[in-house]
Amino acid sequence: MRAIGRLLRLSLAPSAVADVAAGIIFACEGRWPEQTSVFWLLAASFCVYHGAMALNDWRDREHDSRTRPSRPIPSGAVRPSTALGLGVVLLVLGPVLASQHSFHAGLWTLGLALAALAYDLIGRGPRLGPLLLALCRAGNLGLGLCFAHGEFLQTLGMHRALMPMLLYGVYVLRVSQLGRLEDGEDRDLGGSKPRALVLSSALMLAFVAFLPPYDLEVHTLAGRAAAAAICLPAAITLGKFARRSGAWTRGDVEQAMGLCLRRLLMFSAALAALAWHPPRWDATVVVALVLSGYVVASRLRRVFPPS
Repeated sequence: MRAIGRLLRLSLAPSAVADVAAGIIFACEGRWPEQTSVFWLLAASFCVYHGAMALNDWRDREHDSRTRPSRPIPSGAVRPSTALGLGVVLLVLGPVLASQHSFHAGLWTLGLALAALAYDLIGRGPRLGPLLLALCRAGNLGLGLCFAHGEFLQTLGMHRALMPMLLYGVYVLRVSQLGRLEDGEDRDLGGSKPRALVLSSALMLAFVAFLPPYDLEVHTLAGRAAAAAICLPAAITLGKFARRSGAWTRGDVEQAMGLCLRRLLMFSAALAALAWHPPRWDATVVVALVLSGYVVASRLRRVFPPS
């Protein structure tokens, strides 16, 4: 079971579920929906995310046997057929669970699963890989943004959902491009590229505090201040790291990747905080749960390392 947990990267579960929860509370203007069917969206996100993780390890099993032999498949802890079957089952189960919320949510999640499948099987290269990852994470956030009200944006315009999705997608795109430097897939390590990637990631994170509310009539200074308190210090720290002097080393890139990945939860928490307006405390609970994901992930990481 420990090997299966490592294969699925269970320590990363809080990040995937936080996207959907933040999208739901943001779209519902700080009120958690009364219909319990929204929890199917959280379960669907979990299945697609971790199914894609298992399938990715199955796809890379030969490469991992040479470079990372301690991983579950090359070490013999999990058979390739088991990893393949588990990945396929979870990717299929995700859209099925989302369809329990609504038909269109099931279709959206099916598209998300296909994008994850495309990344696992053909998503290699300096452009296609990062673009597919950005599409997957932006679509995961969109699962909450677009279906919090029911079928599909019944009362609000699509452009209100596209803005946070686009911002999140660009952030993931830049971090994914940075990850290619970490793995040695992109050779431009000594130039200005890593600094530019980290700076642009910091900029995307800072922009969260300035997103317009989902409903333009619901605008509270408290929510914007809460979002700024979460994302601006994190963005400033990231920007300071990017502006360090001297040529970048692989160790610097690995440290920057850690900073950027840990800020995925801050992005979600800041988006949820934008919807906060007293005396409604639903958004406060979501922000607290998202930020507690750091503690949960840290504990899970000891048993199920994310890499």
